[in-house]
Amino acid sequence: MLKSLEYLNKVRRLAATGQHAAVVEYLGGRSAEELRESPTLALLFGTAQARLGRHGEGRRWVELALSRSRDRGDRSIEARSLNARGAIALVTGHIDEAAEYFTQALAAAKHQGDHATVGRCSNNLGIVNNLRGQYARAIGSYTMAIAAFQQAGLRRGIAETRPNLAITYRDQGELQRALDEADRAVQEAERAGDPTLLAQVLAGRAEIRLLSGEPVLAQHELQRALETHRELGNDVEEAQDLRVLANTLVALGDTEEAERMLRDVVQRANSLDRPLLAADATRDLAHLLRQSGRMHDARETAQAARALFSRLGAEAEIRKLDRMFE
Repeated sequence: MLKSLEYLNKVRRLAATGQHAAVVEYLGGRSAEELRESPTLALLFGTAQARLGRHGEGRRWVELALSRSRDRGDRSIEARSLNARGAIALVTGHIDEAAEYFTQALAAAKHQGDHATVGRCSNNLGIVNNLRGQYARAIGSYTMAIAAFQQAGLRRGIAETRPNLAITYRDQGELQRALDEADRAVQEAERAGDPTLLAQVLAGRAEIRLLSGEPVLAQHELQRALETHRELGNDVEEAQDLRVLANTLVALGDTEEAERMLRDVVQRANSLDRPLLAADATRDLAHLLRQSGRMHDARETAQAARALFSRLGAEAEIRKLDRMFE
């Protein structure tokens, strides 16, 4: 029993610190039957697979965890499985489906008094609301998430939520408030002593710095984040870093390299089944082409980005694209 508990705690620590490849390797060495019999291990395995871009495999194991937890009446793992299933739906572009899973998970977590899962569900619902352009709801969801994480004593959860809150302020043009939230996220990540988390929040702050007219500082922070994500073998976060890095190159005048990088990110996003990342990179490419005076190519690329955002239900981004050529 003691060895089993030590084993589970080790896997949880790896997952909590963003070492998803290590989780897959560690659990992949166990028998499939052992993973199927444990809703917790199945959930950890599926979540790690999904974080690495293996959504089909991730979905299979998360759904197994959900089924097993319901059979055993384990409402805590059921709530976490619902949230994980929603996260997979979100990153693969099924926004309405994701919102439904998150809402179910939030209700179950509140019933259980599971503050950590309440925080994660609320954070995810904030992302959905922001994509829909419902900024007031997004801020409300993020505020609820931060309060829940504070009750749970989870500094990492707070640090993961604040960059999302910063994005909502950024999308409304409130760059100083966005930067203030991003600074708080970096402070929380540094206190947590988690290099993976720090890389994630640095990349988020870099994009705000870029919009605030600080491309050199943004480039420096992105290089730090990119180095960490490459060391961890996190292809998804690496591609996201490269997207923002390309935009810093545009600001610094290297449009040729920026264009090459953005086209590469679009390809990576498609291969990783990350439609939101593909949409963001395509939109950024349209802006670059417009800035370079290649109006025909820019219009075609903007239409491609609009189609992607339309499938995602990202109404705010669609409105911005529609204004691009007014």
